Amino acid sequence: MADTITILNGLDHEQDQTTSIIYDIDHAETECCIMRPVHIPPGKSANIIFNNTYDADGSTVFVMVRMVRMTSVTTPTYTESEVLAWQEIAQNTVLETGLIDCSASWNTVLHIFVALSSTTAHTGTEVIVQAGSEDGTDGSWSNVTRFIGPVGTAVSCAFAATEPAGETTIAITNPVANNMDNDGKFKFVENAVAADSEIVYQTANSGDA
Repeated sequence: MADTITILNGLDHEQDQTTSIIYDIDHAETECCIMRPVHIPPGKSANIIFNNTYDADGSTVFVMVRMVRMTSVTTPTYTESEVLAWQEIAQNTVLETGLIDCSASWNTVLHIFVALSSTTAHTGTEVIVQAGSEDGTDGSWSNVTRFIGPVGTAVSCAFAATEPAGETTIAITNPVANNMDNDGKFKFVENAVAADSEIVYQTANSGDA
């Protein structure tokens, strides 16, 4: 029997045997990625700061932001957009989204994703979510919330085969020996094309053949 892991709902993108990498933390519960929805108070704009200097000797991370807006209350209508595609932040650097336009919205939720992308120990990336306090002014911000994560030391493993989008059974050589045997967890897949990276939820593994 081939060595595999099983994921929910299938891959969003093709993942290449030679370049795609899956990350996890070798622990039954601690995950290498965080996913946080943040409600933005009524207003014109928002901004997010990813502070990867929080751990000056820590890991690189990938980040992504999606926005869901209610644009009509007469007949509830929602629009979705990708504010920031997956991209990697170097260790000890800061990334800012810049002004996020929330003006044509009755209700705005930002979905924020952060994932470890190296095997260097990490005490967390600070994420600061802000709302605009002046119309049209990019800089007069007040903090809505701030949080830290992920925390831990990731392990990584290459794909044992190129897997197509939609695939739920992923070839991973020796998932036990390679510390990919913690099921019931979200894990991060880094693609050579940053925007094709993704978070997956592992439900099972084959054990080592």
